[in-house]
Amino acid sequence: MNEKDLYILKIGTNTLFNDKGIIRGKVIKEILSGAKKIMKEGKNIVVVTSGAVRIGKVFLKTKNVSKAVAASVGSPLLFDEYQKHAHKMGTVLAEFLVTRSSIQKRPQFLILQETFNDLFEKGIIPIVNENDALVSGTDWSFGDNDSLASTLAISFSAKKLIIVSHVEGLYDGDPSENKKAKIIKKVDSISDEFLGYCSKSVSTNGLGGMLSKLNVARICTAVGIETQVVGGLIQGNITKALMGNYPGTVFNARTINGKISNRDRWILAAKNSIGSIEIDDGAVKALNSGMSLLAVGVKKIYGQFKRDEVIEIVDKNSKGIAFGIIDLSSTEIESLMINKDTHKVQIIHANNMFILK
Repeated sequence: MNEKDLYILKIGTNTLFNDKGIIRGKVIKEILSGAKKIMKEGKNIVVVTSGAVRIGKVFLKTKNVSKAVAASVGSPLLFDEYQKHAHKMGTVLAEFLVTRSSIQKRPQFLILQETFNDLFEKGIIPIVNENDALVSGTDWSFGDNDSLASTLAISFSAKKLIIVSHVEGLYDGDPSENKKAKIIKKVDSISDEFLGYCSKSVSTNGLGGMLSKLNVARICTAVGIETQVVGGLIQGNITKALMGNYPGTVFNARTINGKISNRDRWILAAKNSIGSIEIDDGAVKALNSGMSLLAVGVKKIYGQFKRDEVIEIVDKNSKGIAFGIIDLSSTEIESLMINKDTHKVQIIHANNMFILK
């Protein structure tokens, strides 16, 4: 793994495009100039960009087109916009269209790490987007680019994740409804109180929203990655965030005892957000004591999953407790719960689990 500090910079659709669907060249220019500055300081950067679907629909001059078609048309157009500015700056870019399958299996995960590290060594900036043309609406999708950005941050042990949005940060109320709502500058722990501050609606042209950003910040900060949400429509904010200043909201990273192994990073990065299980208080205590998870501790199952997939484990308050490689499918576990035959059946071994402490 490359030992230089790594920054993941995620750009939202509504930051890149105005209401008429015209791309904001000044934003792209600031993204690349800021990236160039931190690279001169000996750091690495990955840019996760949204906007392919938006630019595809604008080019086709219709909204009546599938997301897959719009993305397949828009992806080369979007990358070309980055290339135009990069060429003027003498910067080399690499385009990556990824899916969850790129990291779901460990061999592919290791290849992705190796390829990115090779790009970093050559001073090339990866421009990443999800391959919506292939996985839109399927379980192979990350769901939104906030989740994709957090996956890369975890995969590469990033120092910081910066999410650039058309919203300036986390407010103590919905700013569209409450004009007195104020930005929360610093968050040490993402509790249910903070989750209640944000609107549950997704963004107009993208898939994310503040709720998505808080969920991303929760997992990233849990593994020691500082996360910052900044307003990209205010010129200079992106550069400030990259240079260590704090416009918007910063979510402070937890202190991690010891180094997280690359295998544990894979478990976290490869998690299938579709599937999760809720466990009781006794099981939570057992996991925090280093024990395996038994079926007797399972209270509810959310979504469907197969054997050997990585799922999230939550407590009765829906707070993330751990991630692990499941030994049984959701159907098999449901059968055990119905038949009350759950006492000694192991569903996740302690060695295949990462506990969020």
